[in-house]
Amino acid sequence: MNDEFHQHYNWRDFLPISFHHLTEALVMDFEAITKDLNSSIPLCGSKGNEKHLSMDHACLEVLNTDLNSGLEFWAQSTECYKCPPWKYLLIEANSSASLVVNSTYATDVFIRAINGTYIHNLTYHFGQYGSYMMEFDSKDYIHVKSVIHPQLEIIPVIMAIVFFTLLALLWQCGKCLQKRMDSSDSPVPPRVTEQNSRSVSAENVTQSSISEPQPGTSSESDPLLRSNDVTQVLSAQGVYPQEQVPDSRRSGGRLISLDVFRGTAIAIMIFVNYGGGNYYYFIHARWNGLTVADLVFPWFLWIMGVSLTFSIRSQLRRATKRYIIVLKILKRCLILFALGIIPHQTNGNNQLPSDIRILGVLQRFAFCYLISAVIEVYLYRHTNKVTEYVWYWKIRDLVRSWFQWSITLVIVAIHTAITFNLPVPGCPTGYIGPGGLHEGGAFSNCTGGAAGYIDRLFLGDNHVYKHPTCAKVYDSHVPYDPEGFLGALTSILMVQFGIASGRIIITYRSHNSRLIRWLIWGTVSGIIAGSLCGFQKEGGLIPVNKNLWSLSFVLTTNCFAFFLLSFYYLIIDKWSWWSGNPVRYVGMNAIILYLGHEILGNLLPWSWSPVGHYHADYLIMNIWGTSLWVMFAYYLHLKKVYISV
Repeated sequence: MNDEFHQHYNWRDFLPISFHHLTEALVMDFEAITKDLNSSIPLCGSKGNEKHLSMDHACLEVLNTDLNSGLEFWAQSTECYKCPPWKYLLIEANSSASLVVNSTYATDVFIRAINGTYIHNLTYHFGQYGSYMMEFDSKDYIHVKSVIHPQLEIIPVIMAIVFFTLLALLWQCGKCLQKRMDSSDSPVPPRVTEQNSRSVSAENVTQSSISEPQPGTSSESDPLLRSNDVTQVLSAQGVYPQEQVPDSRRSGGRLISLDVFRGTAIAIMIFVNYGGGNYYYFIHARWNGLTVADLVFPWFLWIMGVSLTFSIRSQLRRATKRYIIVLKILKRCLILFALGIIPHQTNGNNQLPSDIRILGVLQRFAFCYLISAVIEVYLYRHTNKVTEYVWYWKIRDLVRSWFQWSITLVIVAIHTAITFNLPVPGCPTGYIGPGGLHEGGAFSNCTGGAAGYIDRLFLGDNHVYKHPTCAKVYDSHVPYDPEGFLGALTSILMVQFGIASGRIIITYRSHNSRLIRWLIWGTVSGIIAGSLCGFQKEGGLIPVNKNLWSLSFVLTTNCFAFFLLSFYYLIIDKWSWWSGNPVRYVGMNAIILYLGHEILGNLLPWSWSPVGHYHADYLIMNIWGTSLWVMFAYYLHLKKVYISV
C-alpha cells in the first residue's frame, strides 16, 4: 500500500496546492479585515454617490434654508495665509449638498450671494471623521452642528506618552531593585570613624582636590570629576575599596547630558521623517510657524557647536598646528557633503546628474562647520592668568569670544540685508512669502523671495528641491530649497550659540554657574525672537520660518536648545536621577542612524502600508520604526562600535 502510494504520489505534489490554499486564505482574511476597518469609517456624499472619508477629513452637509435665493459656498484653510477663498458649491434655494472638508487646520467659510455679496463668514475647525451640518439663509442666520462626533486624534499620542512613561518608570524600578539586591550580597566596606575621617581630611586630602578652584590657578577641577578625585585619595588610605564604579554622569570623557540631547534630536528626527503618525504637528510647518519637526535640524547644528568647542580646545592644548586642524576640518566637511548626496539618490528621485539636488541637510552641516570651526581655530583664546578681581570675571566666556561674536553678527547682518533689500525680478523687494496663492496669487513665482531666487540663479531649477512644504497648501509650483545658500548664514549663528554653551562648560566648573548662564541665554534669545515675530505666527516683522531660516526661527530654536540641555544637565549631571540610557546610545552613533533611516526607511521592518486609516495605525508603525533604530544603536554600543565623521 505504501509502495503503491509513493509510486503515484509525492509529498512535493501537495506543497503547491497547500501553499496556494494558504495564500488564498490569508488574502481573504486580509480583505475581510480591511473591509471591517473601512466599514467603520463614515461615508460622505449624496445618496448613490457616497464614499468613505480619508484620514484628516470630515463630511459637511450644507443646507440653504432660504426659500427664494440660491447661495454660494466658499472656503479656504486658515493655514493658507492671505489666500483667496475657493468656490466649492452653489446651493439652490431650500436645498442641500454634501462635501468633504479638511480637518487638519481650521477653515474659513464664506457664504456669498450670486451677485458676489458676502453674507456670512465664520471660522470652524472640523474634526477627523466627523459629520457636520451647516444651515444658513440669505439674511442673518448661520448655524453649525455636529451630527456624528469626530474622533479625538490626540488620544493615541497620549497613550503612547503614558506607555513610554510607565516603561521608563518600570525600568528605573528594576534598576533600583537590582542595586538593592547587589548591595545586600556585596561585603560592607570598613566604616569610617570620625577620627579616621579627620585624619584623612587633615593629612591626605588637599584643599585643591575638594574645593572650588581659585581664580588665577593653572588648573580647575570639574565637579563632575571632583567626587572621583576624593574617592581615589580615600581609597589610597584604605577607607574605601580600591575598585570604584565610574561616575555615571561621565563616560570616557563624554558629557552624558549632551549625548542624551543628541540622541533625543536623532530619535525625533527619525520619528518625524517616518511620518510622525501623520499628525500635522509632527511634520514641518507649511511656511510660517513652528512644529516639533522644525526643532530637530537646528538642534543638531547647536549640538555640533558644543562639540566643536571641546574638539578644537583639545587639539590646541596638545599644541597641534592650526593649519593641521584646518586640514582636518576641510576633510570632514568634504565627507559630510558627499554623504549628503547619498539620501537624494535612494528614493527613486534625482537619479540623473542633471537633476541631482545639490544642497541638503548634511551639506548645510558641512558649510556651517567649515565657517564656524575655522573662525574658532584662529580666534580661540584661553588664559589662566586672569584674576577674580577683573571687571569681566563673571562674563569672561563672552569677553574672550568677542571677536567670534562680532564676525557672526556681521554674517547675520549680511543675511538680513540681502533678504530685505535684494531686488528679485517680478517680485516686491523684501518679499519673504511662499508664493502660489499667497497675497491673492499676485506673486505666485516668488516663493522664498531672495533666498529662493539666489538658489535658482546659481543652481538652476533642476538642482533645487522640487517639493517644498508650502506646495500643498499654497499651491506653489516653484522649486525651493529649505537648505539653500542664504539660510546657511543664519545657521552659522545657531552653531555659534552651541559654541557659547560649550564655552560655558569649559569656563565655569560649578553646576549652578552653568545652569544659570544657560537659562539666561535661553530666556534672552526667546524674548528677542518673540519681539521679532510679534509673538504671533503671522504678521510679525520677521516671522518664525524654518524654510527661510529666519532670524526669529534661529533664536526660538536656540531658546528651546538651552532649556532642554539645562533640563538634561540638571537631572543627569547634577542630581543623577537618570543615566541617560537608552537615549544616549542613539546620540553616540548619530551619523549611522541618520544615513540608515534615510536609505532603509521605506523597507520592512521599519515601515509598511497600514491596514487601517487612522492616526493610531501610522503612529504605531512610526514608533516601531524609530524603536528599531534605538535598539540598533544599543547593539552598536554593546559591540563598542562608534562611527563618526
